[in-house]
Amino acid sequence: MSRRAFRTAASLIVLPLLVAGCAGNGAETGAERPGTAGTAARDGARTPPPVRSVPVLDSANDKPLPLDPYLVNPGQFTALNQAYAKSLARCMARFGFDHVPPLESPGPRDSDAPVTRMDGRYGSQNARLMATWGYHPEGGIPAEGASSAAPTRPVSPEMVAAGRGTSDPQKAFGPGGQVVNGRTVPYHGCMGESFKELTGSADGALYDPQIAIDLKMRTLNESQQDGRTRAVFAEWSRCMKSRGFSYADPLAAGGDPAWRRTPRPTARELRVATADAACRHEHNVVGVWYAVDHAYQEKALAENAAAMAEVRKGLEFRMRAANELLKGERS
Repeated sequence: MSRRAFRTAASLIVLPLLVAGCAGNGAETGAERPGTAGTAARDGARTPPPVRSVPVLDSANDKPLPLDPYLVNPGQFTALNQAYAKSLARCMARFGFDHVPPLESPGPRDSDAPVTRMDGRYGSQNARLMATWGYHPEGGIPAEGASSAAPTRPVSPEMVAAGRGTSDPQKAFGPGGQVVNGRTVPYHGCMGESFKELTGSADGALYDPQIAIDLKMRTLNESQQDGRTRAVFAEWSRCMKSRGFSYADPLAAGGDPAWRRTPRPTARELRVATADAACRHEHNVVGVWYAVDHAYQEKALAENAAAMAEVRKGLEFRMRAANELLKGERS
């Protein structure tokens, strides 16, 4: 679980959504809950899948990937957060608490970020943005401690118990059973009740279940390590060297720790990013990488067809529940 999941009791009530996101990524309970699935199939020596065709691309942010329909996208993320906040506030009101949790943000997203998935997967891909912002997020890195969130209010142990089913600040959730303002706290508190309303289980995954996360990350790693991708990375590296920059691959350029030392890009970062974009274009790096990634995702879906069908069913269940909860606000 994220370190943020074990903040103070007050923070866990005010900022519950990260805890919610973490809770469903471990062991699942409730065999009948829609969308439960085991871990992804693993076979020792994996045969690289064939690539049917390689598109010419500078950016794949508008191109579909096979796993996209099985993973929460930005619009669904927002709807789930809004529904969760509404459900949690309603439950807390039943215990006598006026609690409206702030909506969790998926983090900064550049203007060219994909709308069908949460991540772009192939690093910076927009030459115009790279020339202006380098590898920084569009607009730069916010100042330390900068936040638009309202200041947190004091939280009583009773409010914490109602929200999480425990008043122990070392625990993210508890078994419930306490009596607060004449009412019995449910399992995992109001957070568990809201999870159950949206996922079918108080221990459910509000966002992506673990198998979907595993496949998303595994296929990305496989596409990065595939010989076809490494070959185009080598061409890119030679291209960068001819422009005076020494990086093994685009991952190394984008991940240079020097870029995180300043809130806005330095002149050198802009030169590297501009050269990166030019070399990506010259050698069709994104086109090759995307084609290989697409092939690995297709293979992963075929290997885990039954489990991923459950994942899809679970996502559909959560979105129906969220839309039903929000229906009154939209009418």
